[in-house]
Amino acid sequence: MRVAVVSMDTRGGIQPYIALSSGLRRAGHEVRMIAPSDFATMIAEHGLEFAPLSGSVEAVLRTSLGAAEGGAIASMRLAARELPARLGTWTRETLEACEGVDVLTGGVGGTVIGLSVAEKLGKPFIPTHLQPIGAVTDAYPGVMLARTPRWLGRWGRRVSHRLSEAAIWMPFKGAMNAAREKVLGLSGRPVAAFDVPTLYGFSRHVVQVPPDAQHTRLVTGYWTLDTQASWTPPAGLAQFIGRAGPVVSIGFGSMSSADPRSLTALVRRAARGAGVRAVLLAGWGGLDAIAADDGDDVYCADAIPHDWLFPRVAAVVHHGGAGTTGAGLQAGIPSVVVPFTMDQPFWASRVEALGVGPASIPRSRLTDERLAAALRQCISDHDMRARAAALGEKIRGEDGVREAVAHFERIASQHS
Repeated sequence: MRVAVVSMDTRGGIQPYIALSSGLRRAGHEVRMIAPSDFATMIAEHGLEFAPLSGSVEAVLRTSLGAAEGGAIASMRLAARELPARLGTWTRETLEACEGVDVLTGGVGGTVIGLSVAEKLGKPFIPTHLQPIGAVTDAYPGVMLARTPRWLGRWGRRVSHRLSEAAIWMPFKGAMNAAREKVLGLSGRPVAAFDVPTLYGFSRHVVQVPPDAQHTRLVTGYWTLDTQASWTPPAGLAQFIGRAGPVVSIGFGSMSSADPRSLTALVRRAARGAGVRAVLLAGWGGLDAIAADDGDDVYCADAIPHDWLFPRVAAVVHHGGAGTTGAGLQAGIPSVVVPFTMDQPFWASRVEALGVGPASIPRSRLTDERLAAALRQCISDHDMRARAAALGEKIRGEDGVREAVAHFERIASQHS
């Protein structure tokens, strides 16, 4: 089977699809990843065929002056501003890259492009999401409305899922329709994924879909990319972590900041106030590694593989991206979530509900005092640490990639 995996996202949204693609390839399928050019090296390191989309997602986010700090509305405005000029080109590039494939797949970013391309080619599209999109339930709110008031009850939570889906697709709708018409010669709503089951790359121990939908909404476990065997830590990092006393990881992934120096100073004060040392991950501009690198209580890097780092620290502070949240939970350590935008408050709410982290601190309300208090709780709350360890053990017992591949093969054979 020839599979095209379309992923238009940041690093945290690309990495699970590299894991899924690698699993499909190990099962004997021909796999081609279609993603922004930023990730050429990362994808090539795993021996996957790659078709790049022109332009740089990282460059857009680094120059967006901290749009993510403005929350979901600001992020949607950024998407609405950037997409019209790019989506036509990306749709054309994806169409060319999908010549000869049998099936296409992708999450939100991949669906924006790949769903219409699949329709044009007359091929099935299998949705593979990192969030519970399309799984309407009254057990928890929708991914974009994590703070739905409890007094709205079950009805309110179900409605929040419908509103969340509308909000997710809103920034893309105009550009998608224009690309469908001008590039693909299509009209109306995309139909390639009609009546096709959806795969979800997270753990059932973290989010459960409704029982009546479990035959079409398939939770497989996290799609984890194992980098430990191929990555050797710098000697300074190993020494830093090996010293006595608790160490935490602090980083905000692809979230950029309007003032990374100030944010870096804030998290350093918080770590010192909590009495911990910190590994600071600069990411795509959230923190300033140069500003932080002036003491023996911090170790700075642009990025470190989460599957190596997180099991070696006492707690992790992150932005609440789907992949980073999963990596923290899988490591079995408490998480302090500082959500910036989009689905991040949802994952923060799951960490809270599971009792494996303190109350989240939205980026707009982040202070060194609040973060220091949360870190102290992570270190000293033995019940929280026990819950996190138990949840991590359950998640590590799953093989999300293998289960996803088995479901993928069955679905593809039924819809070919």
